[in-house]
Amino acid sequence: MRLIMIAALLLPSQLAAQDVRSLGDAASPPATLDQVAWLAGSWRGTGLGGESHESWLPPVHGQMAGIFHQGSDSQLQFYEILQMVERDGSLVLRLKHFNGDLSGWEDNGAESALEFPLVAIENDTAYFSGLTYERIGDDQLLVHLRLRSNGETRIETFDFTRID
Repeated sequence: MRLIMIAALLLPSQLAAQDVRSLGDAASPPATLDQVAWLAGSWRGTGLGGESHESWLPPVHGQMAGIFHQGSDSQLQFYEILQMVERDGSLVLRLKHFNGDLSGWEDNGAESALEFPLVAIENDTAYFSGLTYERIGDDQLLVHLRLRSNGETRIETFDFTRID
């Protein structure tokens, strides 16, 4: 019985780890924003031990713009400005972090944005290197993010519901 309980505790994190891929030295596959346009809209859910919101505008001029904010205990923790762009015939997701007062985490300049190149698009799932968007039906979105801190790696899953 104890072994089953341990396996049950490990299974969700193992499944989430399989949902986050890495591009490595491979080239990103051909893709367009039309393949991920289903992401447009507002999403609310949980992740990082608090309440999360993420909103995306529809594709315009080869890019999608988005914003994310994370809160906990009725307090805003941080924002992200998101950009999904078509580059070299594929997609790249770019983001920058900001504190609640809009002071930035990363250095100024476009080159300081974090980038997640596309690994694959399969059905309603877009795999970026270290970050996965998985649509379940029309109204649920799971976002799996690989985080590294203090020499350890873990997968954080955000569970969103469409709010518009």
